[in-house]
Amino acid sequence: MVQSQHLKSLHTQLLAWVCNLNLIVASSSPLAKPLVSLLQQSKTHKLLAIITNPDKPIGRGQKIEPNSLAAWASDEKIKTYKPSNDSELLNLINELSPQLVITIAFGKIIPEHLLSIPEFGWINVHFSILPKWRGAAPVQWAILSGEKTSGISIFKLDKGMDTGPIYLTHEVVLDSKAKSDEVLLALSDIAAAKTLECLELIHAQKEPHPQPIDGASIAPKFTKNDGKIDWQKSADSIYNLYRAISHNPGVWTNFNEQRLKIDSLSVLDVEQNLKVGEVLINDESFFVGTGMGAIEILRLTPSGRNQMSASEFIRGLTKRTGLYLG
Repeated sequence: MVQSQHLKSLHTQLLAWVCNLNLIVASSSPLAKPLVSLLQQSKTHKLLAIITNPDKPIGRGQKIEPNSLAAWASDEKIKTYKPSNDSELLNLINELSPQLVITIAFGKIIPEHLLSIPEFGWINVHFSILPKWRGAAPVQWAILSGEKTSGISIFKLDKGMDTGPIYLTHEVVLDSKAKSDEVLLALSDIAAAKTLECLELIHAQKEPHPQPIDGASIAPKFTKNDGKIDWQKSADSIYNLYRAISHNPGVWTNFNEQRLKIDSLSVLDVEQNLKVGEVLINDESFFVGTGMGAIEILRLTPSGRNQMSASEFIRGLTKRTGLYLG
C-alpha cells in the first residue's frame, strides 16, 4: 500500500514536471493581459518573461514612454524585455531558452530562423477564424463587412503572415452594436483560457492541421484616411465603419473648412427625407442624410477643440439650415 502510494506520488510529480513548459509571451497590446495573468497563476507552466516593443515618443510632448502592456507588466513586477531589432531578439531567445513563445497582437513578423529555436516553436493567438482575415485588424474588418461572427484561432507560426497550421479555433457571435475594442476585449479573455487548452494539446504532441486553402482574406491595418465617412454609403455601412474603427484610428468628416471627428453616432430609425450629407438640426439633435437612411451624430470633436455633445456643437452654430457634411 505504501509502495503504491509512493508510485502514485512519483507519477503525479512526473506529470507535473513533464507538463511544465517554460514560456515567453510576445505582445505589444493590453489584449495579452488576461493570458499573462493566467500564466502567472498557472502551477503547470512557467512564464519566463514578456517581450514587447521598445519605448517610443508619445503625444504632443513626444515624451519617451512604454506601451500600456509594458507599463502594466512593470507594475505587476513581471520581467519584460524590449528588443529593438531581430539580432537582439535572437540573443534574448537564446539567453532565456523558452520551450515555447506565444505571440498575441505583437505586430511583428518573426524571422523564420527564430521560429525553430524553442523546442515547441512559436504559436500565435489570432482574432479571427483563419484563413479568413489574416493580418493586423481582423475584428475590425469583420465588423466593417457586416459579419455576424468572429472568433480566435491559435496556430503555429511559419514564415507566412498568419498562414501556419491551426491547433484550435473558437467562434463567437458578434453583437450587432458592439464596437471592435469591446469585441477584442471579450475575445482576449476567451483566448487566455483557450491558449492553456492549446498548451495541453502541444504537450500531448497533437499535430496542428493545415489551414484551408479556400476562404482566405486579408485584414490590413487601417489608416486615418480610412476613417473618412462616405455619406453616399448606407447608414448601416457607416455605422459598421464607426463600430470598426472609431476607437482607432477614428472616423471623421468635413464640415465647411474644418474636420469633425465623430465620437458617437447611431442609425436613425425614423425615416428622414434628406439628401446625401445633408444636415438636419431638429431642436438639439443632429441628423445627416446618407445614400440609404439617416445617421444621428451624438458626440463629436471639432478640430483643435475638446469632445462635445451634438447639442453643445449645435448651440455654437450661427447657421442651422443649408448645411452639409462631406
